[in-house]
Formats: sequence, structure tokens, C-alpha cells
Amino acid sequence: MLTQRLLLVGFLSIYFMTGSSGIASSLTASNRTLYVNNVTGNDNFDGLKSEPDTDGKTGPFATIGKAFASVCTSDHIEIANTGRPYKGRNGLVKAGGTADKPLLVNGNGALISGLDRVPKEKWNTIRKGIVATKFWPMSNMLKGYEPIQYWIGTPQIWWLDGKPAPNCTNEEELNRTKGGFYWNKPQRQLWVHLPAGKTLDDVIIQIPVHGTAICISTDFVTVRNLRAMFSWNDGFDMHGRGKNTVFQHCIATDNCGQGFSVHDTNVALYEDCLAERNASSGSCDVNECHSVYRRCVFVNNSFEAGVYANEKSHHTYEDCLIVGNLPFEQIWQRHFSSMNFLNCVIAGVPRKPNGLILLENGMVHFRECTFADALFVFRLSEQQGASVSIVNSILTRCSEPFLTISPAITSRIRMHNNVYFAGTGIKLGERVFGQNDWGEYQKISRLEQDSIWQDPKLGGEFNVNMQPDSPVLALRQKKPFTRIGAVLPDSVWDLYNKTRGDVATPNGIIKAR
Repeated sequence: MLTQRLLLVGFLSIYFMTGSSGIASSLTASNRTLYVNNVTGNDNFDGLKSEPDTDGKTGPFATIGKAFASVCTSDHIEIANTGRPYKGRNGLVKAGGTADKPLLVNGNGALISGLDRVPKEKWNTIRKGIVATKFWPMSNMLKGYEPIQYWIGTPQIWWLDGKPAPNCTNEEELNRTKGGFYWNKPQRQLWVHLPAGKTLDDVIIQIPVHGTAICISTDFVTVRNLRAMFSWNDGFDMHGRGKNTVFQHCIATDNCGQGFSVHDTNVALYEDCLAERNASSGSCDVNECHSVYRRCVFVNNSFEAGVYANEKSHHTYEDCLIVGNLPFEQIWQRHFSSMNFLNCVIAGVPRKPNGLILLENGMVHFRECTFADALFVFRLSEQQGASVSIVNSILTRCSEPFLTISPAITSRIRMHNNVYFAGTGIKLGERVFGQNDWGEYQKISRLEQDSIWQDPKLGGEFNVNMQPDSPVLALRQKKPFTRIGAVLPDSVWDLYNKTRGDVATPNGIIKAR
């Protein structure tokens, strides 16, 4: 099975470099550039110039949706970064590109927001001072999670007169909180306690009402340099039967669903992208899709995993940082999906410990990764059909056994050439084997050949990244250049720091000083 997985990784690399067939290349490609500007543009213009002409017909479109509806094969769309957010829910289905000339959507750092004012006619009066509107965001796990019957408060999505509004967790709290908001999940409604003496005519209520910022449902498209926030759904998605879509330098924060999501049989590549403070996973890929994430960051997402694979989907993560996602594990492998991690850092939240990996019946493989700051790395029982391999990796700072394994399933586990430090050991059956009886564990389990206990002398951001100039760990049985653990590119740490302290507001992003 491991050989099959490695073949899949090679196939995806070729797929993204060359295209899957010559069929799309036979299409007639356009050479147009369409322009979008939400300050000077007008959807009655032709979109063919970056600024309006004096004829009243030539100039940029005002909306991304108009450009997507007007595009021809292999066009180039330039979105002006005006400092004003564009509206969300933009789906590209009409045309894509070719293997030789992909359709390019260049965002120039522009922001797309799903936030909007709820019209007066959409509200109903519950009783004096309290009004309600329909609200059922695409926060899949949260919607079905019985212990929580309210909005979790992260991200901040309620806005009253341009200011963040209190998030109430029940009706009683709402009753005593004027200006407060309460997501009545059982009734699928948002309730608002209007400020004293105010009516709907006196206030501006803004909540996420527009869906996924950018959704691609066609072939050979490259989306660059965009940021999505406050979507009622996800940040950047693929649906339908598209292939060879590439997202580069895209940032998804403060959305009600996932940051990134690939569906159906789509094939997608995400490079240098970041997902933070989304109300679901950083990424959630489903059905039979294939995805590759390179140099991406999944951090501080608030209700699911950092990365989530479902059904029969297949995924590769290269040089990625997956850290601090709550309240569950950092990685979810569900159903028969498969996941491959190469040179990644996977870390939990020390003050709120949880596990790092949840397994079901698929495959998860790690090479040259670092695992840190959690209750455990993974637990695997006879009821779970998953296979796991961890090779050339560091496992450190877990308060419970790093691994919990049933002796009957060791044939489905490959652990080799790893370094352990600062933990209680590995639980095999009912016994925990630690540093002092490591040789006995290796003999009984037939796992962890060449693995040792040793201080890896971690450094870098939050003490989990080995610095490039640090001595590289090499086991005596191996050649001197054998590397153990992850060394992330500087660009990944720069991306991680890019949104530290950012505040999303109805008018845009307030950058931290």
C-alpha cells in the first residue's frame, strides 16, 4: 500500500506540471485581460481596461462575479486591491484554461468578504427588543455537535454599527445583554437584542451572508494573492469535476466553514497558503478528490481539525505547519481517505492538550516530521482499520503515551528510525514501554528498528522547528546526512507570522503593529 501511495504522489507531481491530457490544449485560448475594480468599476463596462474610459462603456467591472461570468478560455483576470472588500460567493464555472495556458485570476492582495447587512425585511420580532433572522452557517461539525447549542465566539462574526457585538451562549444571557447576539442553533436562527431605544431602522447589523469567496468548477485555473474572510461557507474551494486548479498565496481567515476545501473528483494544488481562525478545519477535502498542499500553514482554526480528509480522498502535505487547532486533533483521517506528510510540523496546544492524529480506516504516512505538545500522537485499536507509518521523525512532549497500540495490529504499523524525547513511552496492549525498557519493546513489537530516545535539541518558533544551521541528527546505523524531524523553509515561518494579531473588521483587516 505504501508503494501505491508513493506512486500517487509522483502521479500528482506530473499531473500539475504537464496536465492530464491534450484535450484541453486543443481549445482556442483567449488572450484577453479582464479588469475588476470595486471603486471605479461598473458591471455595465466591458472589463477590458483597468480604468474607465470617457465613452462610458469601456472600463473595469465592479464585481468578481461579473468577470467570472464574462470570461473566455485562458483569459487573465486582474482584481484591483482598492482597500475595500469585494463581495463573496464567486463561482467560476463558465470557462477555464488549457494545459499550456491556464486561466489566471490575480488578486493583488485584495480582500473578499462574506459579511453584509441583513435587510430589514429579513428580520422577525420574537418579542419586544429582540429580533431574529435565519442563520445556518456551513460549520458542519459544529452544527451536529450536541454539547454546544450556540455560536462558539471564534471567529468574531457579529457586527453592530461597525463594531464587534457580544456573543451570547443562551437566551437568558441574551435577555440581559442589550446589543448582544445569540445563535439559537436548535431553531437555526440568529437572535439579536437591540440596543435600548433602538429599532431596526436605527442600527446596521452585519453577519456572514455570502458563501465561499472563490469556488472553481472548471479546468486549468490559477488563483493568486487573494484573502477571504467572513464567508458563510469556506474560503477557497473546488467543486464539480474540475482539475489542475492551483491556489497560490491565498489566505483564508475568520470564515464560518473551512479555509480550503476540495470536493468530488477535483484535483487541486495549494501553495504558500494560510488558513487561520476559521470555524471549521483549515482544510477539509472530501469524496474522491486529490489535493497537494505545499508550504502551507493551518493554525488556530476553532472547531474541527487542522487538516481533515474524508471518504476516499487522497492528499499530500509538503513542508507544512499544522499547529494550535482546537478543540480536537490536528489531523483527521476519516473513512478510507489517505494522507501523506513530508517534512511537516504537527503541534498541539500545551495549555489545552489533545491528540495529534485521529485515525479511522485509511492510510496516513509521515516522513521527516516533528510531533510535539499534545496528549498523544495517535491511538490505534483493532476496531480501526487504518495503516500508519512514521519514519525519520521526532516525537516529543506528550503527557500520555505517544502511541497506544493493540498487539494484534502491529502489522499495519511502520515505525522506523525515529527519535523520542520528553514523554512516558509507547503503550502496547496494557503495558507502557519507556526509555528504560526500550530494547524489550523493540523485540516484542518488532517496531522502531533504529529508533532511539535522545534530546533532539529543538529550536525555532515555539521550540519545535530544527534550525537549518543546527547539527542534523544522525543515528549511528545510518549515513551522516540522515535527517530526523522537520526543517521548515523560512517562507513557512514568514507565512505563519503574517497574520499574527490581525483583526478582521467589516471594513477590512487591521494589521498588528
